Amino acid sequence: MRDEFEVQDRNEDNIEVVTKETKPRNNGSLFPIISTLSLIGVVVILIIMLFGGNKTSPAKQVDSETFTGELRIAYVNTDSIMLEYEYAKDLEAGLKTYQNQLESSYESQLRRLQTDFENYMKTGDKLTLTEQKRTEEDLARREREIPQLQQESMVRLQTRQMEDNEKLLNAVYAFIRDYNEKNDNYNIILSKSYVSSAILYADTVMDITKEIIEGLNKEYKQVKKK
Repeated sequence: MRDEFEVQDRNEDNIEVVTKETKPRNNGSLFPIISTLSLIGVVVILIIMLFGGNKTSPAKQVDSETFTGELRIAYVNTDSIMLEYEYAKDLEAGLKTYQNQLESSYESQLRRLQTDFENYMKTGDKLTLTEQKRTEEDLARREREIPQLQQESMVRLQTRQMEDNEKLLNAVYAFIRDYNEKNDNYNIILSKSYVSSAILYADTVMDITKEIIEGLNKEYKQVKKK
């Protein structure tokens, strides 16, 4: 709950600080950011052109007019990756912990401000006018900084979220690229998602999600052991 401080002049020799309570606008959540990772929006996970079983260099530009073989296409359900990939779960858990830390720090400063205000209301009359003015200015300054503190925390959370998303995407991209090079299987691997997907229909024989998730988790398990 946010405390807003206003200064009211009773007379020239007496100043009273008044607090008024306002309801949070975000239904109790300090940071209106859903701290989740996402692969939404990824349409083509990987495109690799293969000719007669010969692998081409990733850096090599391929003229589509020279491709005469059968086009081999598969897809990966990114929703399933988010639910079953252990690295994605760990990243999301870490992101949630970070959000909780930011919220805890924000709430702590709010409580400190409220406590200092209440203490001033109880003992302020024992201070000199100069001390009262200095205390009121400090309380007002700290109150003005609260929205900025919230905004800075939200920016830090968004930055962490984007960094973790990038880590996740890079891990998935790298594995699928390596998977395809080793198995020499597909020219195009697409992503499918319930929320955002360019695929309206695809035969389930094209679904390689299970083996991709199994491979991702096997790789991540080995990395965690190091």
